[in-house]
Amino acid sequence: MGRTTIFAALAMTMMMPLANPQVSKVGSDGDPIRQGLFACQPLSVLVQRLKLDGSPGPFQTIADASGLAKAGKTEEAKSLLRSVLLQPNLETRIQLWVWSGLRELGEQPDAKSGREVLGVVIEVPMQEAYDTLAAYQDGSARYLNFSGAAIFWDAPDPTIQALCRSFIASSASVGSQARPRTDVSLPRSGIEVTLLTRAGMFVIPNPPQSVIAAASSLMLEMMRRANEKKQVKAN
Repeated sequence: MGRTTIFAALAMTMMMPLANPQVSKVGSDGDPIRQGLFACQPLSVLVQRLKLDGSPGPFQTIADASGLAKAGKTEEAKSLLRSVLLQPNLETRIQLWVWSGLRELGEQPDAKSGREVLGVVIEVPMQEAYDTLAAYQDGSARYLNFSGAAIFWDAPDPTIQALCRSFIASSASVGSQARPRTDVSLPRSGIEVTLLTRAGMFVIPNPPQSVIAAASSLMLEMMRRANEKKQVKAN
């Protein structure tokens, strides 16, 4: 069975349990939800998309750092961003956004930590659109089906976390094939896997079967859980 076919078979057999959101363009090229999977937006763009009420938290600190950067206080902004990284149990995507901001302000991670893969995003062509699956080191995951349906997984779960880390490891193992990625536009053709690191994004076109299989395992488990949850609600 071909690479795309494996992904398609799982999606088509399990798609019905997914919750279909009101916005039909989820997963499209300009969808901010999809763009957020890469956690690479400039500080000003990220802050514009946040709904903040002034309460303390990592996003408020990022917003404050953005304000300092706009005022030309670069070193103060970087110091504030670094303080976010010291917070315990920080979500992976927040780490990535912070490092995106630090790079924007001229700071780079050291070579070793910069190469660590904190998350991966796979994009698979499907019926003139794309399925997108993202997995993060903290065990959170996102699946955007080409139909506009979606699953958002944030609950701590050992099984999902293990599948996320397996997907990440399989992608990182072929990292030598990756090249820098500078935008989050959908692929022009074929499957792409993007490695999310402190140093930026790196894309692998046409990833090997091992990566497709790891991604499929995660997607199938997420769909199974979504189906179970729907059945519980129905009862």
